[in-house]
Amino acid sequence: MGFEEEASVEEQIQKKCIQKGVTLALAESCTGGEIAARLTKVPGASAYFKGGAVVYHTESKTKLLGVDAKIITTHGVVSTAVAEAMAIGAKQVYGTDYAIATTGNAGPTKGDEDAALGTVCIAIATPEKIITEKFSFGRNRERVIQKAVNKVFEMLYKSIA
Repeated sequence: MGFEEEASVEEQIQKKCIQKGVTLALAESCTGGEIAARLTKVPGASAYFKGGAVVYHTESKTKLLGVDAKIITTHGVVSTAVAEAMAIGAKQVYGTDYAIATTGNAGPTKGDEDAALGTVCIAIATPEKIITEKFSFGRNRERVIQKAVNKVFEMLYKSIA
């Protein structure tokens, strides 16, 4: 992947997006805007990054991104199905080539979701397909969020054609 180079992963993603002429949007839940914050710390991010929504509450996922409430009821808010629907929604709302979505349970409590603490679902909608993965990142909230962000960057870098 080449992350050992001097350039940060965020800089490498930016360079690759600009070289390929592709755009990106986000729909963040459990990562709470951390992905957007890290991408926009790099000067020039506006050349490829169109924006993102922190859709932390279930209602935000349905109202802002158009996620069908039936998907949430059937699969649970922390599911690959919801992550996929979020990514598709973000891609449509922002009119981008790629969109990333995160949903999960970073803890420290389960809340109203059955998903185990540390469960994170990530989806990337590309021009051709949707890549979705489910992870278990442990029980430390901050570590779960950081591991999720790092995994998003790894998946995104690999998926940009």
